[in-house]
Amino acid sequence: MKLAQYIPDHAATTLPILLLLLLLHLYFTRDDGSDIGIELTAAPLNYFQPNLNRPMLDIDAEIARLKIGDVNREREIRELLEQGDYKLARTRLLELAASAVTLDDKNQLGDTLLLLGEVAIHQQELGDAEIYLQEALYLMMSQKNLLGTARVYQQLGHLNIQARALARQASNTYDRLWQARNLMARGIYQGVGENLQEVIEESLRIRRFGAAADAWESLASFHGQLHDDYQAQQANIEAARLYASTGQMAKSRKLLAALDKSQIDVGTLQQLNVEIDELFDKHQQDEAQTWRARDYEMLFHHYQRNGEIARAWEFRIKASESLAKTTDRSLFQRQADVIAVLYNSNFAMDRARRYLDQAGAIYGDRELSEMRDKTLEMESMIF
Repeated sequence: MKLAQYIPDHAATTLPILLLLLLLHLYFTRDDGSDIGIELTAAPLNYFQPNLNRPMLDIDAEIARLKIGDVNREREIRELLEQGDYKLARTRLLELAASAVTLDDKNQLGDTLLLLGEVAIHQQELGDAEIYLQEALYLMMSQKNLLGTARVYQQLGHLNIQARALARQASNTYDRLWQARNLMARGIYQGVGENLQEVIEESLRIRRFGAAADAWESLASFHGQLHDDYQAQQANIEAARLYASTGQMAKSRKLLAALDKSQIDVGTLQQLNVEIDELFDKHQQDEAQTWRARDYEMLFHHYQRNGEIARAWEFRIKASESLAKTTDRSLFQRQADVIAVLYNSNFAMDRARRYLDQAGAIYGDRELSEMRDKTLEMESMIF
């Protein structure tokens, strides 16, 4: 077969150049373990740390704005907020909102919904926060409450900044997990264990429990490659616990079945199986409460559409009471893929700027320079 007929005339000049470029590429990407090991592990792998610091609630100012009137109710709400018991605090605030609905006190209802939005942001329940804040915004604007409107715009900006920061953190931990796996595949172990521990801690902090379980399995593999069988086994047990608590019993059972029986006694293994069953049972209880809450929410919307407002709010409170009985983990067990979350967060940046610009414009018109400066400071956090 004559290959010459298939080679274009200009190949005489281009092929040597392509060959040279290929050789240069191979040279610069050569698998030199010692050199690359020093380069990749000399600096920490957490090259990006978005700011997830949440401003503390000004509880005194928020309580004063609500003008509750009932000393006992005010004390209870204050204590719950100060203790960080946000689930029960939200139920009590919804009860206060329901009272405002009954009394047709739109000002108190708007302020209560605003605080409910702020509390939901602190819980990282950004979907709920969006609902409360949009309801508050409608009420503030309908009452021509300019400062209230500006406060809601500011919190909507804060919400979207948090959404963006959480997405960046999720993508960062995902990237660091794969960096660690890549280093292990290349036989490079310096700094990998510490990096995986940080990935686990960050994943738990932003409530990505599946990612944390995945990182535990990678940490088990890391210890296994270093022949530290005890640490490998402990890491797999932690992964099994996380999987069970999020309803992934097949993965949990598989990890327990693969445990080295010579490294664990029969009694301890039985206790682990009991613990795994209890975690899964709690997950199922959480599922039942969550579905009950969704049913109550549907009833809330049904009665609200029919004009039975008082009845509607009874079901909204029942929904909150049901969710208050669940673990935090249950609300975050089915999160979107990290790439989808990161992509959608690009729109959160635009929304954050728009909301903060609207808040800043109102503060500027009212010559509230301190609040205007605060919105500008918040805008600097958008990236």
